[in-house]
Amino acid sequence: LAGLFVSLAISGLIGAAFMLGRAAGMRHGLTGAGRDEAVLEGEIYQLSERVDELSARLVDIAEREERIMLAGAGLNMDFSSLLPGSALSDPESEQELFRYIDDIDLRLVLAERLAEAELEAYDSLAAHFLEITEQLRRIPSIWPAEGYYVSDFGSRIDPFTGAVRRHQGIDIAEGTGTPIYAPADGVVTFCGWTSGYGLEVIVRHTARISTRFAHCSSVCVTVGQSVRRGDLLSRMGMTGRAVGPHLHYEVLCDGVQIDPDDFIIRTGARQSVF
Repeated sequence: LAGLFVSLAISGLIGAAFMLGRAAGMRHGLTGAGRDEAVLEGEIYQLSERVDELSARLVDIAEREERIMLAGAGLNMDFSSLLPGSALSDPESEQELFRYIDDIDLRLVLAERLAEAELEAYDSLAAHFLEITEQLRRIPSIWPAEGYYVSDFGSRIDPFTGAVRRHQGIDIAEGTGTPIYAPADGVVTFCGWTSGYGLEVIVRHTARISTRFAHCSSVCVTVGQSVRRGDLLSRMGMTGRAVGPHLHYEVLCDGVQIDPDDFIIRTGARQSVF
């Protein structure tokens, strides 16, 4: 009898809890489909919050990228037409719930388009900086050899005649055999002997810019060879018209000599960097 009494008491408590829960659910209108709808609304609301956060982050990225492109690359790209609008209001009816879902879908589409535009913009920016990097690699911006800077570009007294003549490059003096390096990427277009210059090397860096290295004692490259900045070209000597071992270095633009100092990047009184 005691066991039967306990069983009846437990059954009564379970039944009472069920009836109380059902009554509470009816008071709040959450029976059957109502509960499912409430859960659905909660999940949709959470999804909307995540879409809003994603949109805000994409907007921030777009604004930063516009500033970078305008300042660093001169590219003016407008993402304003792809930016999501204001936040959505909570739905209050079934019809508004479906419109709410459509609005979320539209915001996702806009976010996807903005993300695609960002990828295209980054590709454009990367291509631009790769092009700039390629151009910079072909500018003769380093000292071609170690040594003493003994003669400037421009007018000077000729060491052989004593007359004032225009010096078409710069002279760097050091011992015979001192390495001479490529000041930029390019292609070797000439290796050989010429009057006055002695044994020389010419490297073409762009369609307009070339460099000449004269009075060499030996050459370490061949015509048609591609070289990178810092590659060994030749060694210093005193071949041709020279009073001592040195490098006569020229930069030519469209075949006309210009001042090499205008291209050399310095990190001190007379230094440059590779």
